[in-house]
Amino acid sequence: MRRNCLVLMLVVALLVSLTVTAFTAEQVTLRFAWWGSQSRHDKTLKVIELFEKEYPNIKIKPEYTGWDGYFDKMAAQAAGGNLPDLMQHDYKFIKQYVDNNLIIPLDQYVAAGKIDFRDIPASVMTSGYLNGKLYGINLGNNTYAIIYDPEMFAQAGIAEPKPGWTWDDYMAACRQIKKKLGIYADTNIANSGRYAGFEHYLRQHGFKFFGDSGKSLGYTDDKLFVNFYKMDLALVKEKVFSTAEIRIENHTVENDLMVTKKTAMATYWSNQIIAISKAAGRPLKMALYPSIKGQVKEGQYLKPSMFLSITKHSKHPEEAAQFISFFINSVEAGKVLGTDRGVPVANKVRDALKANLSVAETEMFNFVELAAKYSSAIDPPYPASFQEVFDLLTDIHYKMLYEVLTPEAAAKEFRTKANAILAR
Repeated sequence: MRRNCLVLMLVVALLVSLTVTAFTAEQVTLRFAWWGSQSRHDKTLKVIELFEKEYPNIKIKPEYTGWDGYFDKMAAQAAGGNLPDLMQHDYKFIKQYVDNNLIIPLDQYVAAGKIDFRDIPASVMTSGYLNGKLYGINLGNNTYAIIYDPEMFAQAGIAEPKPGWTWDDYMAACRQIKKKLGIYADTNIANSGRYAGFEHYLRQHGFKFFGDSGKSLGYTDDKLFVNFYKMDLALVKEKVFSTAEIRIENHTVENDLMVTKKTAMATYWSNQIIAISKAAGRPLKMALYPSIKGQVKEGQYLKPSMFLSITKHSKHPEEAAQFISFFINSVEAGKVLGTDRGVPVANKVRDALKANLSVAETEMFNFVELAAKYSSAIDPPYPASFQEVFDLLTDIHYKMLYEVLTPEAAAKEFRTKANAILAR
């Protein structure tokens, strides 16, 4: 009897201890900032609810907006010493935050198991390392693609693009589409503001858009610029590519030329096929960018769709690390988020999603897997002044389109002015 009473007293004491611990656990609030569409906001808010249910002592305060103005807002908060604990980051901007000591290395949290990498291929996370340290957790893989309409290719009597097709194959297909269907073949492989085409071309020749130091362009031979843009200008002149006037117009997804059947191809990031296909109301496919015979390396690369980073202003980095781990590893969270931020990085999350993918999502999954086989390592993140360089190229590109500058003169002007911007 005394033994039973003693056991009962120990059980009661344990329950009381657990209850007290639950009530006295530190309540932590983390600010989490991200950009995106309303759909992304809704999905992310649901994942926050799931996390708070599993970790009741941690509350997440959401701070979300669209892409426009997001990094302006972050810059203002950085200047005021008030960055959120967690911020969604982009490959183009993350180097600036590392250089200015605004986000912290995450290696210690991975080593301690706070951020669980056990189900994530090591290669997926390499893009988040700068100066040998991990600053960004990749949320999904993405790559640029030529989205095309397979029905239009069939109507024009053209075989659908396969890996290894060349720039000559691409140009021949473009001319055939124009001849047979009377529509534009492509709208933006060299379009102002979308420089993946030129970057791809440089990489195929063994060069980069920006040098590793970020203080100059990654090439010196103007022939690379001239040869690439001559392709574009020739097809614009033949009205195979969209004209300068059309390129100037701002297109929403709903009135995109691909959606309205005024072009057979368009360049986008792979995850954008979901929105484009939905707006078009018909199945679309994706192709790799063209190759070059005897190319130095593959121009294609896998890009992190975005990162999660912990800022130096966070007072609770361990709890922030727990949230990141949940965000990338939870199957339940992954089912809510879907492919909104690209193809998920955790194997078990990808496997869980595959059974219920839409046609467009299946195309995206398959394409990213294909692109991985025909890719080389991504180049270092862009330097801080990249946007100024892109704006310069936009101006020079339109001068070529309106025949104010020849490709030769444009190449020299761009190289000279871009290097001056980068060297400042």
